[in-house]
Amino acid sequence: MKLISAFCSICIFLCVTPLTEANDSRDAAKWMTRADSLSGEAVWFEAAIAYERVYYLSDDPVLRVKANLAKADALKQLGEYSRAADDLQRSLVFPGNDSLRLEVLFQLSLCTYLDGDYSGALSFMGQLRHTTDSATACPGSDLLEGLVLSAQHRWEELREHLENWLGQHPRGRLLKDSLVRYYAENYLAGAPDPLPDPDRARLMSTLLPGSGQVYAGSAGWGVLNAFSQLASLGAFALMAYNGYYFASVIAGLGPFQAFYFGGIRQAGEFAEQNRNSRLESFRAAVDIFLLEVSDQLDS
Repeated sequence: MKLISAFCSICIFLCVTPLTEANDSRDAAKWMTRADSLSGEAVWFEAAIAYERVYYLSDDPVLRVKANLAKADALKQLGEYSRAADDLQRSLVFPGNDSLRLEVLFQLSLCTYLDGDYSGALSFMGQLRHTTDSATACPGSDLLEGLVLSAQHRWEELREHLENWLGQHPRGRLLKDSLVRYYAENYLAGAPDPLPDPDRARLMSTLLPGSGQVYAGSAGWGVLNAFSQLASLGAFALMAYNGYYFASVIAGLGPFQAFYFGGIRQAGEFAEQNRNSRLESFRAAVDIFLLEVSDQLDS
């Protein structure tokens, strides 16, 4: 996929129609102006191409980083978070202008978070923390780190992060005790644990058909599965008793085997679905709480 993406980017870059005269083709400043104009018109695909032109044409490292950040923003608007993160990593070696480097790290964290790579996002957040000690140097970084921890279901670490976030923020010191206590009482204490274990659900259905579905929270399906297996065994016994041995195997034991092993698989799937649903619902509530905290600090 990366080779295909790189090939497409090269083709787009080479085939894009020139937007300036030939004698101005290497004038990066004019390309930047044109790219900003396309971005202002929300023509994100063409803007991303124009910013890529600036990145390759310019000899100014600051302009290159700014073009790279602007291209990443255009790609985010297109939902191409992975490509945006890949492009931003080109600017990690940028040595000067700390504010730009902080912005690169923050946008890298954001793009990897939006792409679902939570471990990668947390890694970039760690680099951001080591780059600056100021809580206000990169607005939004504390909120983003909280959202990443929430996505990873690291509830206790999130409490510690919330305490540090509020303690370092000028306005947060007054709200620290009440908000941390609220989180601990309403979220940390009510974290969805224990959750259904898919392996346990499969084992239960192996030993007692239908019990795994009941454990996973789908009692109706458990009863139906158990009844189907009993009916299949009953059909087998009835046909075998009447001498229809071949038919009893086909119409009795065959369906029983399908219901038995299918029930085991189904119990694990239901447990997994129930587990994920409960975790995502809880995570959504925590995310809303974090957004409300951020709004209170910024208002």
